[in-house]
Amino acid sequence: MIRRVVRFYYPVIRVTHAERLPDEGATLYIANHPNSLIDPVLIGIATQRPVRFMAKAPLFEGRMLGALLRSVGMIPAYRASDDKSSVRRNVESLSVAAQNLAKGLPMGIFPEGKSHDLTHVEQVKTGAARIAQQAVELAGGKPVWVVPLGINYEEKPRFRSRVWVAVGETVDATAWFAEHDGNEKQAMRQLTIMLDERLKAVVVHLDDARWGPLLDGLEWLAPVYGSADKVRAVSRVQRRKNIAETINYFESKDPERAEALTAKVAAHQEALNQAGVRINSPVFQYTGAALFWRFAFKIYRVAFGLPALIGTLLHLIPFVLVRLISPKFEGIGKTTTSLYRILVGLPFYGVWYVAAWFALHQYTTNAKIATASVVAMPLIGIFAFHYWINAGVVWRSLREEAKLLFNAKLLAELRAENLAVKNQVAELGEQYRKAFPGKFDDPESATST
Repeated sequence: MIRRVVRFYYPVIRVTHAERLPDEGATLYIANHPNSLIDPVLIGIATQRPVRFMAKAPLFEGRMLGALLRSVGMIPAYRASDDKSSVRRNVESLSVAAQNLAKGLPMGIFPEGKSHDLTHVEQVKTGAARIAQQAVELAGGKPVWVVPLGINYEEKPRFRSRVWVAVGETVDATAWFAEHDGNEKQAMRQLTIMLDERLKAVVVHLDDARWGPLLDGLEWLAPVYGSADKVRAVSRVQRRKNIAETINYFESKDPERAEALTAKVAAHQEALNQAGVRINSPVFQYTGAALFWRFAFKIYRVAFGLPALIGTLLHLIPFVLVRLISPKFEGIGKTTTSLYRILVGLPFYGVWYVAAWFALHQYTTNAKIATASVVAMPLIGIFAFHYWINAGVVWRSLREEAKLLFNAKLLAELRAENLAVKNQVAELGEQYRKAFPGKFDDPESATST
């Protein structure tokens, strides 16, 4: 049931290199943690296995939530940031996780130790390596696998957004500790370092957090590489990752050049903000007839708004209530936005649809008509949601073009500046591709769920 709800909220969940996922046996999944309790569900969907997770101890304090978490095999993790006096209890929790893993039960852990909105992997802690080491001792020679998973959201809080789950290179923990026999501490330290590297390889990770605010702008300036075509369903996320890796590379190899590009992108972004134009505006991508027909097609897509208006009016009350109430439960940032929209939205929309059924049944005195109408309501609501997104894009595009149509000089200057920055970004991208030939063009094994 929970997986169906998450799949409804995120309809496209793309899994790459799924062949690296073990079908059975002792498997410890490690992942980044950008989206609170949604992430464990996504991992279950991606792996197609009933994964048990370690979750922060305060979640178990609530009577209902605590009982629910324990019923699905969750294990409390005691963090110093929550209660320094209880950190010692982590030894017991890690031992329980290792015992489950040794029995062949798939386990999951978020080694950063917290959920966050950052565009980089926080320091990976030693918990995963400790669990793997204990499980190897208890498994009696049976293989124990550690699998890194990168969870990358297109737009995390947005309903009907897309998700890319990238499966990293699997570690055979049994073989690893056999190679380091007699020096478990060093083996765990080195394994933690390796897991940190492999986790960063499958997420959108920036070594320098200063680039974070510029990443969205760079996303629209950078060229589309072959891998974006290979994973077309999440091409935006894939391109974002390509850019982050290129930035990391040039920051280490040629920091002066990277800094110069940072300043140029920031200045261009500021000029666009003053002109009231987005960096991904069609006026920078198309000209002449191509721009005209693109706008004509967008207008055509939003010209017939009656069904969307009906869908909007039918869902206006629960939509407003969910948007007003869910922020009261959310934490700092966007790590719990989608979670609480789901938790608050389910009962609100459920009650709304039941009330609509009774109202229609009273009006029509025909249960079949009332049922068919209520079944159609969510579909009309989804149509309305996408309609207003398209309508918003068209309206913004028309406003931007109208501003620049009567200021040809400013338009020419911004286009020239945009093209110059694009060329510099593309040049860095091409040099990065030459440094790592085939990195973006090798076929990827991918599945959609």
